[in-house]
Amino acid sequence: MMSLLIGYRKGALGMNNLVQKVSEYMQEHHMVEDGQKIVVGVSGGADSMGLLTVLSELAEYFHLSLVVVHVNHGIRGQSADADQSYVENVCREQEIPCYSFHVDLKRFAQKEGMSQEEAGRYYRYQCFEKVRKEVSAQRIAVAHQQEDTCETVLFNLFRGTGLKGLTGIPPVRDVIIRPLLCASRADIEKYLQEKGISWRTDETNLTDVYARNKIRNHVLPYVEENINPAAGQHIQEMAGLLKDISDYLDRQGENGFDACVTVGKNSCCAIHGPTFRELDVVIQREVLRRAIGVSAGKLKDVEREHVEMIRGLLDKPVGRRCHLPYQLQAVRTYEGISIKRETAGEEKPAPGICIDVKAPGNYTLPGPGIMIELSVKESFKNEEIPINRYTKWFDYDKIKNGLAVRTRENGDFITLDGQGHRKLLKRWMIDEKIPREEREQVLLLADGSHVLWIMGHRISDNYKVTDATKRVLVAKIKGEKSNGRQYQSIVNGERSRYPDSRTG
Repeated sequence: MMSLLIGYRKGALGMNNLVQKVSEYMQEHHMVEDGQKIVVGVSGGADSMGLLTVLSELAEYFHLSLVVVHVNHGIRGQSADADQSYVENVCREQEIPCYSFHVDLKRFAQKEGMSQEEAGRYYRYQCFEKVRKEVSAQRIAVAHQQEDTCETVLFNLFRGTGLKGLTGIPPVRDVIIRPLLCASRADIEKYLQEKGISWRTDETNLTDVYARNKIRNHVLPYVEENINPAAGQHIQEMAGLLKDISDYLDRQGENGFDACVTVGKNSCCAIHGPTFRELDVVIQREVLRRAIGVSAGKLKDVEREHVEMIRGLLDKPVGRRCHLPYQLQAVRTYEGISIKRETAGEEKPAPGICIDVKAPGNYTLPGPGIMIELSVKESFKNEEIPINRYTKWFDYDKIKNGLAVRTRENGDFITLDGQGHRKLLKRWMIDEKIPREEREQVLLLADGSHVLWIMGHRISDNYKVTDATKRVLVAKIKGEKSNGRQYQSIVNGERSRYPDSRTG
């Protein structure tokens, strides 16, 4: 942040110890820069009044502009109105712009389908951001302090959480900064008393209405009085260490995700099983959480049991599935696991394609600028049969029923070898591990129910060119780019995962 705060060190400017401590904490976490404008959330309580006062001292020396936002939740009647008046009067005396908002929190919570505690937080941050944009401020400062971190860690631990839930409250998140996380409530109250500054008390904080209040009013005091007076500080230090570990796992999880997950249509995540299995189990869990987050757009309500259910699918047969929050499902596939919305599997299949074709002729296929060119060779004795994915030769005189380019139909089959062994196309696709959702998209060149060419894969042995062939049907796909390694799907322009290893 700031060379601007260097003058604060070692009390060079004769400042209060708390202000110096906060200034160094802000510098450590790069919270602000010289001359920035900060929106400060002020309820009138000790924490927020401490925040406003500390930042006012910093503003005096380092050219920070402050704007206050106060939110009246409308649930404490005259007491809440008095809080609002108090904050507005303080701002008026200090010539700090103040924006006050009032909401019927009970009604707002019902409308949004949230608890009052959750709704109050959501509405406050909406107000902060609205004012930040209106006054062109760069930061939003809120008054969480050390005990808030302890409460958050214990609350998450008691109700069940992953590693992230034990990392406490972040000092910086986007434009939101929390300068007082380095200070205890006792430090803040002592500072205000020394400055002769009063504060308002929210009587609901003294009750046990919320689970957090029980931790604040009973659990932490008991621990500090009977086990260790520095317990709160130790919890915060532990949260900081876990934050470093969590950040490291995040980076490793991102690398693992990039290595084994492909994000497709409708944010469907396809996880490549063999690559996934090579990852450490801790990174596997991080990858799965990321995949759920990508498919759902959020991770709230996603618990450890959901992650373990998905991991367990790797040891299950293809087709097994489990249901996840947000109407997601994880499905065991031939290649690994697919995570997608359940509604995606209920969509009506795309209509079948059937184009009658003749040689010679050019025909447009589904896809951007893709065509099939058919021609007939009468003389070819001195030519080599091309070996590539885009041009195939067939014995023209073996075609009995006429040609069509189409998607699969019941009864389709292909000849596998020179002895005439046949296999139903459905069985062939299963054996080749082509995913169920892709089977209806594969294009075929067919003679009635007999498939000459499964485009992108193989041709029928029955129609191969031999020494006895008199006329050759040449089928060539145009508009595709070949790099010699991959075949681009004719149907949807995506890269096929099934290379044509049988050139016929």
